[in-house]
Amino acid sequence: MNFASAVILVVLAVIGAASVAEYITEKLFGSADSALIVFVAPVGNNAETAEQLLRGAASKLSSRRFRRSYAVCLDCGMDDETRKICEQICEDCGNIRLMTKQEFARKFEICQNR
Repeated sequence: MNFASAVILVVLAVIGAASVAEYITEKLFGSADSALIVFVAPVGNNAETAEQLLRGAASKLSSRRFRRSYAVCLDCGMDDETRKICEQICEDCGNIRLMTKQEFARKFEICQNR
């Protein structure tokens, strides 16, 4: 029992030390809040791959580091089933947006003209 307690204590101490180091690094070198990062996920006809890709992006975006960032689910010839899945995931996760290629190009042009 003593050994198990010691192992648990060491694991928790390492996790705590890593969290403290991350916090200090973020405070010293600034956070990613100053920069907007956009993840682009091109999605075709494969609904399984689309769901996996978007859930992974949502998981990554949920971290503290990417608070201001968002993901774009780029329609690259989706079928109806894939579109429904992508719309559902975008609705569930507020930081993923579904866009066509034309909408994405217009948004990029606006950014270029600034």
